Amino acid sequence: MQASARIQRTTVPAIEPEDLVGSVHEVMGSVLRRIAPTLESEGITMGQFWALHLVSSLGRTSLTSVARHLSVAPPTVCGNVDQLVRSGLVARHRSERDRRAVELSLTAAGRRAEARIWRAVGEVMRSATRDVSREDIVTATRVFRELRTRLDGPYATLHREAA
Repeated sequence: MQASARIQRTTVPAIEPEDLVGSVHEVMGSVLRRIAPTLESEGITMGQFWALHLVSSLGRTSLTSVARHLSVAPPTVCGNVDQLVRSGLVARHRSERDRRAVELSLTAAGRRAEARIWRAVGEVMRSATRDVSREDIVTATRVFRELRTRLDGPYATLHREAA
């Protein structure tokens, strides 16, 4: 009696690296739509949230730096920052290094608001990944971290020099 094994072949769909960008964009859009009620309850817009998050991530920073990280012109981000300042979530103050410069920083209220919003993002992602294998989540996280390292690290510098 001869044992025969069925070999199941799986075909890998033709996916280009650019498709990854589209997928990331779609997932982020879905997450952001799901947290819209949280942003509304915080009294801030999506643009204000990204400005708030950048001020948090960059520490004491300038409006120009926030705009550069958002890939927009400073006047575009200025209105969002002005509203965050009026709401008491961001503070403006003179730079200790250069008294002519104005820096931005999160207030205690801003840190609390950002934490509540990121908790909402975490809840959305926990819900969305409930039936996704732990292995797939670990793999996706590893891949995205590697891509970020390549995009922000030495690879990015080499790529810019070659262009």
